[in-house]
Amino acid sequence: MAETFWNALKVWSQKPHVVNKRLTGVASVAQWKCTSNFSSWEEIVEKHLELIGLNEVEIKKRMSSDLWSKSEHWTIENHEENTCFASVRRCLPKQTRRHQTVLELEVIDCKLKCAVYVPLNEAIEGEIENLIPPCPYAACLVSSDIELKVFKSDTRGEWLLLNVLPKLRKWYAEMDNHSGVDSVHLVSLEAYNNLYQELKKKYVPNIAKVWPECTDPQKFIHEDVAIASYLILLWRQERERLQLDSNYRQTFIDIGCGNGLLVYLLTSEGYQGKGIDIRARKIWSLYPPEIQLEISTLVPSEETYFLEFDWLLGNHSDELTPWLPVMALQSSIKRHPAHLPTRYWVLPCCPFSFWGKFQREKFNSANSSRYFEYLRFVADIGRNCGYDVEEDRLRIPSTRRTCFVGTIHKKSDSEWADLLKIKTNMIALSKEGVEETMFQPRSAVELIRNCTRVERSIQDAFVNLTAKYLLKCGSKKQPGEWNQGGEINLTDLVTLVSEEFKDLSRLKNECGGIQTLLRNHSHIFVVQNKCVRFRSPHEISVEEWRNQQKNPEAKRKSRLAASACAITKKKACWFFANHPDGCPLTRDSCRYVH
Repeated sequence: MAETFWNALKVWSQKPHVVNKRLTGVASVAQWKCTSNFSSWEEIVEKHLELIGLNEVEIKKRMSSDLWSKSEHWTIENHEENTCFASVRRCLPKQTRRHQTVLELEVIDCKLKCAVYVPLNEAIEGEIENLIPPCPYAACLVSSDIELKVFKSDTRGEWLLLNVLPKLRKWYAEMDNHSGVDSVHLVSLEAYNNLYQELKKKYVPNIAKVWPECTDPQKFIHEDVAIASYLILLWRQERERLQLDSNYRQTFIDIGCGNGLLVYLLTSEGYQGKGIDIRARKIWSLYPPEIQLEISTLVPSEETYFLEFDWLLGNHSDELTPWLPVMALQSSIKRHPAHLPTRYWVLPCCPFSFWGKFQREKFNSANSSRYFEYLRFVADIGRNCGYDVEEDRLRIPSTRRTCFVGTIHKKSDSEWADLLKIKTNMIALSKEGVEETMFQPRSAVELIRNCTRVERSIQDAFVNLTAKYLLKCGSKKQPGEWNQGGEINLTDLVTLVSEEFKDLSRLKNECGGIQTLLRNHSHIFVVQNKCVRFRSPHEISVEEWRNQQKNPEAKRKSRLAASACAITKKKACWFFANHPDGCPLTRDSCRYVH
């Protein structure tokens, strides 16, 4: 029970930004420990109130007393009973122009089973927004539950009780012993946030104005700005670690570069490189002439190499992902001894093996997700090729944000030869039990696989079956009440409809499968947390919400008022025609045709 508490607390201790969206994270300044002699968490607060308002140097001097001795930062691994761990840390703001970095004291008392937090910056009178809660508080394990207590019941701690306490309890209920990988831990978090904010301000507004692709500019632009910030810091650290010339800048090739935005950002920041992809994108024509983007169908093999580049990048490189470490090794061997061996960075997404779709069952993955097993597969390829493979998690608007950084030292000819043999054996083993052992590049023509090209009869049949089972699991509370149906897990839905619906394989060939089809019918269904339910006609649709974001005037109006002045209705109301209770709205108030 106590171990679960500490695991839950670790999330709040190391990643407060998951709840406090004004933060980008925390950075420890100094750490101490002592024997736990405190009688309560309030005593811990009272003994350290004198630190409020002092600068970092003065705080360190006061803390380095007879009571405290210098130590490593508290972790689950170095957890000791009857011991207190203290840390002074910087709370790093996302918006550096709005908030200043502030200091906070964290005290972990293993004996009292509590974590105490004391803000060390003096409150500025009249300030509306605070980066962190401006009052001391503690998270404590009491009996079998987590309680959050605010010092002297300060009313300014209400935000903690409403936001932090529910999260702590949720983590406590769900927590297992798997700690996972901290995000952006291979580079300085503070430096990352500062550079990200700088590049975001420098590039995002101008790119968003001219974005010609059909993809969401907010997602893709911010994602590539975050990746560029990360790589630039990674390369800075490499120059410092290897004591390279201060004017030296690493070169790169982005394999499967897509829209080429990452190439544009890195080149604009002084890093020479190029991107290759099987087809051009609309935005390519908008980049300056110095941005090197090339249409090329790369068919990788054991002999593929790139001599002129220091780093191989694979940003959602899909079927090329497993080949990145192999090509990096071959490039390292072929490069001139005066150059450093080739390194690589890869962000795996869609799971592919060397010869096609990744087959999860080949990798003993009964207790793991397919994505987790794929990550292990990609990491193992790098290690088999002799690379030191480090894992990190990026801060990008994507669920697939685990990346790998592969580095390797210079080796003798015999050592390179040994690695070549291991690599050759690995490729040979990957062919066992595989019918097609030729790499299959994707088509240069992008296929539309978002369910919009599926026959209308198939779409309608699946929609009607989904509605049928939603109505079955719903219940009317009172006579005459409109049946809004129930909620069904998507996996359960497949099982329910499989006997009556014979075209499931057709939908599975589409990107996103049944989930995409249901989301295409957002005027009927809501798909959330891997479940589906009816979208009540009283609710706003996804399409309307997006239109409101583009049109602030419509956003201020109520839905009914907006519908009164809307363009002539064209789409028929599905509920009016198909729901056993009809549409709960009147003909005039419904935004669809009755």
